[in-house]
Amino acid sequence: MQRQIDLLLSQAEDDRVWSQQLGPVYTQGQVAELLGKSKQAVSTDKGLLRLDMRNGSVGYPILQFKGDQILPGMQNVVRALSPVAATTWTVASWLTSPSADLGDETPLERLRRVDVSDVTVAAKKLAAAWAR
Repeated sequence: MQRQIDLLLSQAEDDRVWSQQLGPVYTQGQVAELLGKSKQAVSTDKGLLRLDMRNGSVGYPILQFKGDQILPGMQNVVRALSPVAATTWTVASWLTSPSADLGDETPLERLRRVDVSDVTVAAKKLAAAWAR
């Protein structure tokens, strides 16, 4: 019983840390409404960062959107990294962690400044390393 309690507490702490790092998430329906697409189109869009949540639902981090648009360059990054990443949570972590290739800024900070080419190059370099 104590092991189960410890596991639940550990998962709750993990969820809290991820929530702080990534912020809130949209549901598939919310993304469909935001982008003016069908839920089916959202679910098959390989350029959206889609996270499988612990409760079995799917979440789309709000950080990948700017207003009612996908943040410029985000689709390039997701398409480059998702096929070779352990999980899409790995991609989310990379986006929100300082990168030496980007002057210790996060890729997300660079994308928000519409510095797409540097982030795309860094993502492709990382994808090649992960694919080895």
